[in-house]
Amino acid sequence: MSETKEPAKSPVFDPTKLEQLNVATDYPMEKDDFEKLFKYNCYCEMAHVNKKGFPIVTPMFYVIVDNILYMSSIKKHRHKVMDLEENPKMSVSIHNDGANLRRQKAILIIGNAEVSYDDALMRKIHWAILDKYWSDVKGEEQRNTAFNAIHTPLRAIIKVVPIKTITWDFGKMVQAYEPGVWFNEAYEVVKAHL
Repeated sequence: MSETKEPAKSPVFDPTKLEQLNVATDYPMEKDDFEKLFKYNCYCEMAHVNKKGFPIVTPMFYVIVDNILYMSSIKKHRHKVMDLEENPKMSVSIHNDGANLRRQKAILIIGNAEVSYDDALMRKIHWAILDKYWSDVKGEEQRNTAFNAIHTPLRAIIKVVPIKTITWDFGKMVQAYEPGVWFNEAYEVVKAHL
């Protein structure tokens, strides 16, 4: 017996409703979608304020360890670590690349950074980064070489301490919700033009 897939709901574009919605409360992501996006997405954007008062947004690798978001950066050659030590206020945006608007989902975490130089924590986070982003690195020798390239003396760990988390699901905003989290759709759009 074959399953028949229901046709996608047609979006409803109500300009008044879309203009007046409260993204923070009106269209939150479902718990399952949140968990998938939070734990398995490959990138995030971290925003902080630099010493001159400008907002700086940086794409970052991240990992979730014990349900906490961590990133790794370099202290002397990347200003973000020194900026966060001076002013820990930050935000992190995690979103899928749903090229179809009904599939766009996002998480915004507003909070503070805790910068750490603890070697045990750095090792734990750096191994997690290696496992997440370089899964094709195999064998003990190659894995140790890759780890040593990540785990360097100038590294620092950035722990995100959330104050507020906001999620939204654009599909719900236009009454065309589809469960799930989509990745790689943007590539499919771009690929047509390569």
